[in-house]
Amino acid sequence: MSDITPIKPGGEGLAELEHFFGESMAHFQAGRLKEAEAELSEIQRRQPDIPEVLHLMALIELQTGRPEAAAGHLEKAVARQPESADLHNLLGGALKRAGRLEEAVLAYDKAVSLGPELAEAHYNLGNALKELQRFDDAVPSYRRAVELEPGFVDAHYNLGLVLMAAGRPDEAARAYRDAVAVNPGDAEAHMNLGNALEAVDDTDEAAAAYRRAIELRPDFAEAHYNLGNAARKQGHGQEAVAYYRRALNIDPNLAEAHNNLGEALLDRNDPEGAIEHYLLALKCRPGMAGTLNNLGNAYLRLGETDGAIDYYHQALDIDPDDATAITNLGKALLDLGKVDDAVSCLRRAIEAAPDHAEAHHNLSLALLLQGKLEEGWAEYEWRLRSEKGARHRPFPQAPWVGQPVDAKTVLVWGEQGVGDEVMFAGMVPDLVEAGAHVVLESDPRLVPLFERSFAGIECIGKGDPPTAETRRDGIDFQSPGGNLGRWLRPNLESFPGRQSYLVAEEDRQGRLRENYLSDGESLLVGVAWVSKNKRIGAQKSMTLMELAPLTGIPGVRFIDLQYGDTAEERRQFEDHTGTTILHDEHVDQMSDLDAFAAQVAAMDLVISVSNTTVHMSGALGVPTWVMLNTVPLPCWLLERDDSPWYPSVRLFRQSAAGDWANVIERIGEALAGLAGGG
Repeated sequence: MSDITPIKPGGEGLAELEHFFGESMAHFQAGRLKEAEAELSEIQRRQPDIPEVLHLMALIELQTGRPEAAAGHLEKAVARQPESADLHNLLGGALKRAGRLEEAVLAYDKAVSLGPELAEAHYNLGNALKELQRFDDAVPSYRRAVELEPGFVDAHYNLGLVLMAAGRPDEAARAYRDAVAVNPGDAEAHMNLGNALEAVDDTDEAAAAYRRAIELRPDFAEAHYNLGNAARKQGHGQEAVAYYRRALNIDPNLAEAHNNLGEALLDRNDPEGAIEHYLLALKCRPGMAGTLNNLGNAYLRLGETDGAIDYYHQALDIDPDDATAITNLGKALLDLGKVDDAVSCLRRAIEAAPDHAEAHHNLSLALLLQGKLEEGWAEYEWRLRSEKGARHRPFPQAPWVGQPVDAKTVLVWGEQGVGDEVMFAGMVPDLVEAGAHVVLESDPRLVPLFERSFAGIECIGKGDPPTAETRRDGIDFQSPGGNLGRWLRPNLESFPGRQSYLVAEEDRQGRLRENYLSDGESLLVGVAWVSKNKRIGAQKSMTLMELAPLTGIPGVRFIDLQYGDTAEERRQFEDHTGTTILHDEHVDQMSDLDAFAAQVAAMDLVISVSNTTVHMSGALGVPTWVMLNTVPLPCWLLERDDSPWYPSVRLFRQSAAGDWANVIERIGEALAGLAGGG
């Protein structure tokens, strides 16, 4: 509906027509549209196509939902008054309402060329271009509208909309700020400001905008939902759950809120709760491929891999080229030990999305597990771009990609967990042997151990952001520890077979051993049974009680090497078996890794699941028996019972997923032989 005031007909000898027109105007303004239309029809019969009459007839047609008829009247009017910007603007509105958007754009273009100071025409042109999804083209029209009328709040708001749609969120945020400055009480504008700020990773300011929207409209479900998204991104998982629940209390059918509440619950290791809300999301909106994929993730977290695979297939039935769902299917197949199928699946994901970092990263894990090291290491570099992989860190030096390093200084920086840093440190001596001066950055807890073990290597504690010592001039190259494998371990034959490369503090090691031995003939056996790996720790871990069959072997003294609080498990174990697992309260395996290394080095044997303890013992050269689940970490490869990373390690693999009994039985036989001198 145009705000243009109809123009009265003029001219000599038209007094009677003017009378009819005046009556029609009075009827129109009073809302008596039929009477107005009758008067106008009489004028049209007596003297057709007076522009002012056509104009008023068009307004009546628009009010009564007949935009095509309105457009017809206005086309005649502009033919009679081609220089009227108002008529062209109104014609654009009629054409737009009739669905003739391209023609509407032409009419609005004519209006703004005739009336360049007409803010409404610029605004209307922007709207037509927006509906045609010509977002970048719409931007100048809205900008001109707000230049002409700085208080034109709808133009500010729509400018924000098209800038967001055009992928220009920083500019959109400025437009929305202008909108809320003009109209501070507009909750929608505050929420959209939050969305724009979220898109430029200004999550704190986005959250503030969402809160303001909620203050203005407490029942604004979408704002509560978006505030939940911001809280989750900020790492405030519990708050995110609360915001999603508030959104759903207001609008129980908000499918996205159910889905994202499921994701937040899964983040908090509540897969059952996540599944409940994923299913509710699908009830609200069936066929959401992303939610079906998320259901697969939740079932995978529960260890129900077959159920996970079913949901991934359902997601792919809807969207066959969804690289994320294909990747997750590949991960699930890998968890089942179907490594070849997993590789094929992950390659398919990369075909669908060549830059899908998660697909490349997971392909690397499968290839490394197969012993296909050259390709596996190349793919492994994608972990630095993966959300669930190692985080890339900003070092100024050129990356080391296998260049000669003689007389060069190479920074090797720490990544992932302590176990990974210990394992990757095993490649550092290769650089030294090639003539490099190495600066080794690591978890600060490892620095004393690394300084003792690597003569001539400069050891620095890891900082975030990187410390000045690691960013200084004079360092030629930098490399994350995991990238060394591509150049130094391209195949199984390239492993040097070093019996050990870490050195514990000898005096402390001796004192600990003396303290632990109850007699000169006891065999000191360190045990650990839990992995804290967030994704696959459950599959890698067992209970201490499952080690009970080992207690019947004479001449063995068990030492607790399990990090974390083990008091209750050890008490139950002793009550059940009558055997004490000696716990040294003076050694904190988490905070003092140098003391932990001395404790591990004091052992005659370490028996453990795959965790940091076995990397420490393997690097120290301590005989180590690793109890592996069916699909272990890539460093343990498949089938073989030795490790190229650690010559002192012997591998005992599950024959069936979740079955530790057979592993313990074989460990027991080997331990009995060792304790008996066999």
